[in-house]
Amino acid sequence: MSRNTNRRSDRIAADQAMIDGFTKFLMQAPPFTVGSQTLTPAAIVQLFQDRIHASDAVLPTEAARTAAVKAERDERATTAPLVRSIRRMVLAMYEQSPDKLAIFGIKAPTPGKKTAQAKATAAAKGKATRAARHTMGSRQKKRVTGNAPAASSAPEPAAPTKPNA
Repeated sequence: MSRNTNRRSDRIAADQAMIDGFTKFLMQAPPFTVGSQTLTPAAIVQLFQDRIHASDAVLPTEAARTAAVKAERDERATTAPLVRSIRRMVLAMYEQSPDKLAIFGIKAPTPGKKTAQAKATAAAKGKATRAARHTMGSRQKKRVTGNAPAASSAPEPAAPTKPNA
């Protein structure tokens, strides 16, 4: 018994080997009952020959498909920069209108999320700036009170008076 294979060339070779074996050893044998069917050796050879012809018919179609796929990939590669620019232009024109962007098949960009490290760096910079500028928040300002100058024990000198003229 042969192993199952997925390569077309291996399947064709296996079918051809069956044809060769039947032609060489079993052409003069009486009909065979296989799977509730009675087949002559010639019918069995024809069955394998039909399988080979069906596989051979696939090769040109497969080659045409491969060529078409390559042509499509090449076209997309050469036009990709222009298409990206057009998408950016449409996005710039209708960035504030997501309903119009949807008609073009474009989603409005969402703001990127900051990483934990970026947030920590920003908080540290904010604290350093606040300390350097001596700025305070509203709660910190409430704790600061003004100090009235202390009353001195010595009397203040009187202001000089002007002579009456």
